[in-house]
Amino acid sequence: MTFPIVGLIAGDWARVVYENEGRKLGVGIKFGPSHISPDQLIEFSKDCQLLCIEPDLLAISTIKTVERSGVRIYPSSKTLEQLSLIEKTPVTGDCFSILIARSAHNQIACWPATLVTNNLTITPPPGVSDDQLEQIQLSAFKLVGEIGLVGAFELLVDAADYKRLVKINWYLRAVLDLPLGSTNAFENFVITGKLITDEASDDYRPYLHLMARNPDLKFDQSSKQVGIAGNNLEKLLTEIIHAQQYYSGEIDE
Repeated sequence: MTFPIVGLIAGDWARVVYENEGRKLGVGIKFGPSHISPDQLIEFSKDCQLLCIEPDLLAISTIKTVERSGVRIYPSSKTLEQLSLIEKTPVTGDCFSILIARSAHNQIACWPATLVTNNLTITPPPGVSDDQLEQIQLSAFKLVGEIGLVGAFELLVDAADYKRLVKINWYLRAVLDLPLGSTNAFENFVITGKLITDEASDDYRPYLHLMARNPDLKFDQSSKQVGIAGNNLEKLLTEIIHAQQYYSGEIDE
C-alpha cells in the first residue's frame, strides 16, 4: 500500500495550504487547472485516489459527470445541493468560527469555537458560557450530518445567532479517512490579529523588533497575521494590539 495522491482543483492560496498539509501527512498533491472540462477532469483524476475541489470553480453539472464516471470527489454534488438550500447570512458583524471534521466513516471531531472580529480572533470567545459553546458545537454537528459533509470545514456563524450560517471554508484531512487527532487546547486562550504594513517602512524591521521583544508571538507573513497563546486574556490582547500598532507604524516603541 502506498501513500495516496489527491487531485486538487483550487485557487492559489488553497494550493499552498493543501501542499503544506499534504506534505505533513505524507500525501501527494496533484494540482489541476482552475478551468477544466468534465472529460479533462476525468482524465486528470486517473492516478488520484480522490479529488478535492473548490466548489466555486466547478459547476454542479461538471461534478455530477465526474462522479458518474466513478471518481470520488469532495465536496460531493449531493452535499453542495443540500448546502445550496440553506440560507446564508451576510456578514454584518462578529462571527463564531467552528472547525469541525467528519470522515467518511462518520468519525467527528470539533475544536474550540473562535470569535472572529474585523481584525482579531479570540479562542475561545470571551463572555460565552460553556453551555453556549456546547450548543454552538451541537448545532454544527447537526448541520454537518444533515448535508452529509465529509472533510474538515470551518463553519462561520453569526455571533448574535449561532444558528445562522455565514460561510463554509474547506480543508483536507478527513476526506482521506485518517484519524482526526486530539481537539484539546494547550492554552486557555489563543488570539490572532491582522497586520498592516507601515507605508514608511517595510515588514522586516518591525518583525525583527517584535520577535525580539516577545518571542511568544507567532507570525504568518503569508497571511499577514500575528498570534499568541496563554492563560491571561487581558495580557494577550495587550500584546497583540501592541504588535499591530507597532507593525503599522502607529507607535514606535
